[in-house]
Amino acid sequence: MSTIPATEARQKWAQTLERAHREPVTITQHGRDSVVLLDAAVAKRALAALEDAQDAAAADAARAEIDAGEPTIVLDDIARELGIELG
Repeated sequence: MSTIPATEARQKWAQTLERAHREPVTITQHGRDSVVLLDAAVAKRALAALEDAQDAAAADAARAEIDAGEPTIVLDDIARELGIELG
């Protein structure tokens, strides 16, 4: 990952974009990390992986609650409370 100041990123925008397609580019403002510019496909894959990990963690937590004897909610009961007819 490379790091460049915002001023340089503005001055060399085309080159900055090219570089971001190859590797993430951290852009700094006043010497501090401000944003990371990266290829859209890489960002989409990273976000999808993060969502998958969050879903897995939520499923693990739900299983742990069930294993601990926590009460569960049945879909039919929720539908009935909301006045929804399930096929």
